[in-house]
Formats: sequence, C-alpha cells, structure tokens
Amino acid sequence: MYSLLRPLRPAVFARARIQLQCHQPAYLRFQSSVSSCPSCHKPFPTHIPACTSCWSIHPLPPNISHHDLLDVPYDPNPFAVNLSTLKNHFRKAQAFCHPDAWASKSPKELDLAHTLSSKLNEAYQCLSNPLARAEYILKRNGVSISESDHLQDMTLLANVMEAREVIDACTPDDISEIHQLKDANEEDTKEVIAEVDSLISEQKWQEAKAAAIKLRYLQGIERAIKRWLDQNT
Repeated sequence: MYSLLRPLRPAVFARARIQLQCHQPAYLRFQSSVSSCPSCHKPFPTHIPACTSCWSIHPLPPNISHHDLLDVPYDPNPFAVNLSTLKNHFRKAQAFCHPDAWASKSPKELDLAHTLSSKLNEAYQCLSNPLARAEYILKRNGVSISESDHLQDMTLLANVMEAREVIDACTPDDISEIHQLKDANEEDTKEVIAEVDSLISEQKWQEAKAAAIKLRYLQGIERAIKRWLDQNT
C-alpha cells in the first residue's frame, strides 16, 4: 500500500511506465430566537419557521448558520458533524417546508417554501461534504480558501501530479493499479479529514486551511479515478 501523503515508490506504477520522483477572527454563532410560530404561538416542529399547526410559513432569521438551520451542534467542534443525525434532521425539516406541501397556499407562502427548501439543501450539501464544511467554517472565522490557493506540501503536490499521469496512462488492463490508487487515496483522505477535524477543534485556522487545501487535491484525485472507472468498466 502506498500513500500520496508520503513519497511514492517507482515500482508501484511500473505498468504505466512512469518513473515517480518525490520532491520534497472570532466566530460569532447566531442563535435563532424564533422557536414558536408568530401566528399561532405554537412551537415550530423544527428550526425551520414552517408551522403545521396553523399552516403558516415565515422567513428565516437573518444570518442563521447551517448548523442552526439543521439543528446540529457547533460547539465544541463545528467540523465534528454526525452525518446520520444531519441526514435525519434534513429530511424532517425538508418535509415541513417542501414546496409541494405548500402548493395550495398563496404565491407568497409558496415562494417562501421554495426559499426555505433551497436554503436547507444548500446547508445539507455543505455540511455533508468534509471539504465544503471545512471551507464554510473557515470562512465564518475570517479565513477564506480561493482557487488561487495551492498546496504548500511539495511531496503531496508531486505525488498528486504523478497520480494524475498514472490515471491518464492506464488502460483497462491496468484496473488493478487504479484500484490500488483508489484505496490509497481513500486512506489518505481519511487521514487528512482527521487532521482538519483536529485543527478546527483547536481553532488553528491557518493550519486548518492548509489541511483543507490538501483535502481539495485528494478529492480531485477521487473524481479523476471515478471518471476513469466510469469510462473503463
């Protein structure tokens, strides 16, 4: 087993005929104060301001976070999201604000339902993806990641470039090497996700950014492998 996070061995990709060379602000969490329906004063069934007691729907509070919207804890570590809980909360909230449930209501209410449903989807897609989640948390703490941010880890950068060359060079007869690369990339991804988790927990924002950039490159390899498998199997 090899790893993109460490120097690779040339023999690994012999069939691909490639010689591998290794080179060396404070976050203010928004707490929604709206927990009951302004119309009938009964509690909302979820953090979404959609009331099924009187069938009224209301705008979201401004600046509500993805964590609050989907009722998952931010503290002590906003990166540590239970994906099963996240999915359950998303499905429950989506059931209450799905546009189909409000189709017979006024155009204004239906428009609100579309807006709430879209916001829920956006929050869920963000928090369910480790890279998007890390970027979101970093941004809320004053640290942004842009397309111009590149890897500082030269070993990983060289290995990622070589891995892409391997993927491009492989034929259907080389599928075992693709699976070997896939397995290694999955292990490396788990390792980097754990690194991001630890750094965000410690509020080491710049170090977490560097780790998130590593994760972005590894996810790129994952997508390249998937494309190869889709085209060759």
